[in-house]
Amino acid sequence: MIEQYDDKTIRCPRVGGEVNFLYCRSENNMFPCGWIVGCWQNRIDINKFLEDHYSNEELDRIFAPPRPKVESLVKIIDKAKKRKKEEE
Repeated sequence: MIEQYDDKTIRCPRVGGEVNFLYCRSENNMFPCGWIVGCWQNRIDINKFLEDHYSNEELDRIFAPPRPKVESLVKIIDKAKKRKKEEE
């Protein structure tokens, strides 16, 4: 059952306050936060939880290294330019 740990709480280093496991497992577009293993490894068997509830492809997506900021900004700018052209 994926909800089994949802009520457990920890202090989140990213948020700077207390969050429950439900937040951690769904904050990344309904996928777990990339930090979930480090944050929860001493509280639950997080590796087993992830293996039981996510495919290898989903895990690869969850733990993919973040894109550089410049790359993200270029993509956002390109999308905005395309939208502007479509509106003209």
